[in-house]
Amino acid sequence: MFGLFPFRVFPILCLCLGGAVHAQSELAIYGTLDMGIAVQSTSASTSDFYPGGSNFGVISGGQSDNRVGFRGYEELGGGTRATFDLENAINLGNGTLDQGQRMFGRQAWLGLENKSLGYLRFGRQRNFADIYLSELTPFGPGDFSQASMGVSFGSAHAERLSNTIKVETAMMDGFRVGLGYSFSAQMPSVYTTQGRLPTELGDTENYNYATNNNMRVVTTGVQYYNGPVYLTATYDAFYPNAETAQGNFKAVTSAILGGMYDFNLFKVSAAYGQTRNGWMNALQTVNGLVQNASFDNTNSSIVFDNQVSVNSYMIGLTLPTNEASDLFLSWQMGKPSSQMQQSSEFAIVSQSVFSLGYAYKFTPLTNMYIYAGYASNYSLVEGLTNSAFGIGIRHRF
Repeated sequence: MFGLFPFRVFPILCLCLGGAVHAQSELAIYGTLDMGIAVQSTSASTSDFYPGGSNFGVISGGQSDNRVGFRGYEELGGGTRATFDLENAINLGNGTLDQGQRMFGRQAWLGLENKSLGYLRFGRQRNFADIYLSELTPFGPGDFSQASMGVSFGSAHAERLSNTIKVETAMMDGFRVGLGYSFSAQMPSVYTTQGRLPTELGDTENYNYATNNNMRVVTTGVQYYNGPVYLTATYDAFYPNAETAQGNFKAVTSAILGGMYDFNLFKVSAAYGQTRNGWMNALQTVNGLVQNASFDNTNSSIVFDNQVSVNSYMIGLTLPTNEASDLFLSWQMGKPSSQMQQSSEFAIVSQSVFSLGYAYKFTPLTNMYIYAGYASNYSLVEGLTNSAFGIGIRHRF
């Protein structure tokens, strides 16, 4: 009896394994490894509130953040598939996890996707400003240090929203629309009083089923493609924790319009944004109101302050010098409102950022890059300047 057992089970195992082999599913391991060396120097501000200084050393993720991810799908029939993505963030310099030491801090979601309709996803995901504007700026929303678009357009800097439901339509006549809602974004939240330094830090770890006691986020956007033309509009609203805000703070909002035109020989892009009632912190903070030390920049953060009102501008140019290399330039400005200047602890004025970059492809997966930039009135602080220069190599797999 026992001698026959393996032979009876064998056909069943073959059937199961055969089904698995022929199932229409896929699992892919992917990632980006980026290391370089950079120098950054900051001058003293006019008010001497910031003494200035410089840094020089190895950088992890000069052009792109380092990551390793697992993505896959399984066909369910009728053009619908189950999809997922688990993606962590790595500091390649020391081997630790970034994004608040989360195992999959960059992305962690499960969803359904239909080729004709679009997708529905649940989990930790990027906001639409990050996704849609990444095709617009030559430097990327969160790349190349201060050249990043996120320096002047806070919501464009790769915000990671936990506990999020997102839907996005399939492309229809050149249009695509997306909408998302986070029940608890779990971003470090700072509440300021009359333009002064932070008075209270909001809850960033817990998930409260009393939804108003979470920091919630609405993210939405639209894309339009038509030959050489690309247009996009995004809107993000960050709602404060009601228990912490106690009715004293409004939702922080960010609206951005942008477009790009491909002339074949070069690409020109431009964007305009308005941020109200606070700031989405990314590579910098609004230092005229709050200090850098108040933030956990590894997981983005949010400033709630009804006095904050900033208009943002960007012009970008991409010049392919040959089939393997690109030269790109950009200018950005962040302009605080007169009310914000009056309520600030010390003098703040418009920030201007000039950036220059170059990338050369050794292969489709490996390239080197160089970038340089200069910012006047950095972080809106009068007289504060910041310069940066970096060089590195990036490999994707």
